[in-house]
Amino acid sequence: MRRLDRDFFEPEDEYESDLLPKKRSRTTRERMNTLLMVAGMLVALALVAGLFLLLSRGGGGPKIPNVVGKTYREAREKMESAGFDIEIDSNQDYSNVNDLDKKKVEEQDPKGGTTAEKGELVTVRLKGLVEIPEASEEEATAGQPGNSAANGEAAQQDQSAADEQTQPVTTTAGGRSVCVDPGHSGPGATSVIDPATGLDVADNSGASGEIQAMWDLGQKLKAKLEQAGYTVRLTKDSANANANLRTRADIGNTCSIVVRLHYDPNLHALLFPGEGQYKQHGDKAVYVDPTVARGSAELANALFPFLKTVGVTRKMNDMGGTSNNTGPAFVGSVLSKVPVVLIENDPSMARNNPSGQDRVASAIVSGIDDYFENH
Repeated sequence: MRRLDRDFFEPEDEYESDLLPKKRSRTTRERMNTLLMVAGMLVALALVAGLFLLLSRGGGGPKIPNVVGKTYREAREKMESAGFDIEIDSNQDYSNVNDLDKKKVEEQDPKGGTTAEKGELVTVRLKGLVEIPEASEEEATAGQPGNSAANGEAAQQDQSAADEQTQPVTTTAGGRSVCVDPGHSGPGATSVIDPATGLDVADNSGASGEIQAMWDLGQKLKAKLEQAGYTVRLTKDSANANANLRTRADIGNTCSIVVRLHYDPNLHALLFPGEGQYKQHGDKAVYVDPTVARGSAELANALFPFLKTVGVTRKMNDMGGTSNNTGPAFVGSVLSKVPVVLIENDPSMARNNPSGQDRVASAIVSGIDDYFENH
């Protein structure tokens, strides 16, 4: 019985031993097939992703969002999230508009879908804003000496003020002098043509309450700068004094640097002029001095970390771009021969807020200290 058992089971053992290599071979093939299938899927996914990326780039870069029909606030948020800057058409007057964020975009340039580089400036036109009329030839020359008694007298007064204030500043040790330019001006001629450049250098009253608020901030900044050892010069002698942009620039050019004080309900930014930018009036154009552009960028870089703590959210290499003679704030900076920045403060910090103004002034002094450490 034992022999029979042994004889009976031995063939079965041999059969199983023959099947084992075949099972292992089949299992190996199945694993290899699975690995090849997974690898193929990964390659296919990579190809699809690469194709999608190539198509999304549209052959050259990101595309500008279409914001026509959106509110200005929605448009600004969408542009900024996509990496682009946005500005309102300089031919539209929004200085006294309180609900600017709610205005709808009716046009944009460049148009939505256009391929562009990150940081490109997109200009939008908003529904319901007042157009700034283009001056006729007669109006454009109204501010030139000799065209009318009133404008001639205004020009002479401006020139007298410039002559009195544009003598070189006697500075402290190291030549650290700062011109503080509180925007804007009180009532005056609506058009003053600068004989030297052909630009219209008349200033305006700015946003509601801006003149007084920036004068108050300028006084605080002057006191803090002088306490820190700087020589300081203001571009006007009272809040509502009228000083055109040529006069302001001439005063500023006697100092080492110029800090221009403004506020804007929507744009809380540090602006500085860029090389190649210009302002034009008729056939006359003034370009930003390349040396001024470089120095202004360095001044802005020093100030921005401190201004971010007081509501200034953006630093922009922009003084109105290459555009016509609108936006007096921008015209004034183009005329500068020394490093210059324009601070569009947050009104919640700089208007009817003495403690906020103190903080803004202190932030500016800290940035100026940082700048002069390397200059």
